[in-house]
Amino acid sequence: MTQLLKIKNLTKTFPVRKGFLSGPKQTVKAVTDVSFSLNEGDVIGLVGESGCGKTTLGRTILKLIQPDQGDIIYRGTNISHFTNAEMRPLRREMQIIFQDPFSSLNPRMTIGSALMEPISIHKIVPKKDRYDKAVELLDMVGIDSTAMLKYPHEFSGGQRQRIGVARALSVNPKLIIADEAVSALDISIQAQIINLLMDLKEKFGLTMIFIAHDLNVVEHISNYICVMYLGRVMEIFKASNLENAKHPYTSSLLSAIPVPDPTVKSKRQILEGEIPSPMNPPKGCVFHPRCPMAVPECSQKIPKLRIIDNDHQIACDVV
Repeated sequence: MTQLLKIKNLTKTFPVRKGFLSGPKQTVKAVTDVSFSLNEGDVIGLVGESGCGKTTLGRTILKLIQPDQGDIIYRGTNISHFTNAEMRPLRREMQIIFQDPFSSLNPRMTIGSALMEPISIHKIVPKKDRYDKAVELLDMVGIDSTAMLKYPHEFSGGQRQRIGVARALSVNPKLIIADEAVSALDISIQAQIINLLMDLKEKFGLTMIFIAHDLNVVEHISNYICVMYLGRVMEIFKASNLENAKHPYTSSLLSAIPVPDPTVKSKRQILEGEIPSPMNPPKGCVFHPRCPMAVPECSQKIPKLRIIDNDHQIACDVV
């Protein structure tokens, strides 16, 4: 298979603004030394607790945020140092679906105008065909053409998310980053949006990075799963191999998935302590203060992501 995207040692920090007399300048380590690759037509799910750096990683890959270090290799070209002008031709190929579709849609623009705007900017079709193209996109995501003259506030959350999907598809992208695209929706609506994304992936051969905090959701749509904690990758494995995940953090996430059978008692692994601050992450393995398998060496050495099986990587020296 052809490799579309390769991330190598990507790092992103943010300065913390404090008062004049607040002491030395501090930084938030949002993403640290992240590496993975993605083939055309595959979906990788980024999963982890809130604040682990998933969204920052997604936006850094798209160059909406500039990386501090590392390489973003897209279709064989290192784009990590591209300027905005150099990125402009690639914007058409790399799109994002935001978590909150309402805030990502201009409340003063009709849905038709919102869809036709990127079609016009990137000259997808001739001017006379833009309206028909927008109607076709709405039909593709199950929205009636009457929506063209309506405004975002006239739709439900699920409908707005479908419109967000249609807008992302309007420029015929090769890579889509779905940033918590279903987390704010009801369970039944989540299933509809996930099924829609899966259908569109098959129809157009899309490559996706699907960001979520629910392993159960990620499993259904992804080929691979990348588990993150405090800005670092803990484990990468095939979604079909979820039950064989080995990292203690992944095991705790797995134990949190509800079992749809009242007669079966789930063996919940409750992690002790709080998530450390990204301004002052623990030395050694960032997970060791909460890890039930930690040994003294874990607090001294940062574990490297290593291959333990075919397409299975783990950042842990204990398992």
